Amino acid sequence: MPDIAAKLFPNPTTMIVQLCSTAIMLLLFKKYLWNYVLEFFQKRADFIEGNINDAKAKNEKASEYLLESEKHAKEAAKQYKEIIDQAKEDAVKAKSKIMDEANKQAQEKIEQARHEIESEKLAAQDEMKKEIVDVAVEVATKVMDQNMNTEANKALVDDFVKQVVN
Repeated sequence: MPDIAAKLFPNPTTMIVQLCSTAIMLLLFKKYLWNYVLEFFQKRADFIEGNINDAKAKNEKASEYLLESEKHAKEAAKQYKEIIDQAKEDAVKAKSKIMDEANKQAQEKIEQARHEIESEKLAAQDEMKKEIVDVAVEVATKVMDQNMNTEANKALVDDFVKQVVN
């Protein structure tokens, strides 16, 4: 039967040789390659740190641009609102002005129509008075042929018409 203990535990001579060769390799590595490896890792760390710093700087710049663009957007919205409010105010003023002017013109036309009606009424009254006087004079002259003269008849009829009209 094979020896299981020999297979489980390594040979001490082999183990010592392997440890010595590993130590020699580590010493050679330390003497010739360690500085290059440290330099490589330092460069790698610096590169990564630089990328992180660049990313932070770009992130801060992006935040600044975002704040600035939000500020501009708010300002633009404010200007838009001011323009809309001003336009509404101007529209209300224009509407008010147009309405006032239309009302003024309507009042002027109404007043003009009243004056025309009044003047037509007065003209019609004068015309009616003249017609009544003429008719009354003719009637009176026919009725009173010889008793009175024409001027006296006209005065009498005018007084009668004034009493009737008023």
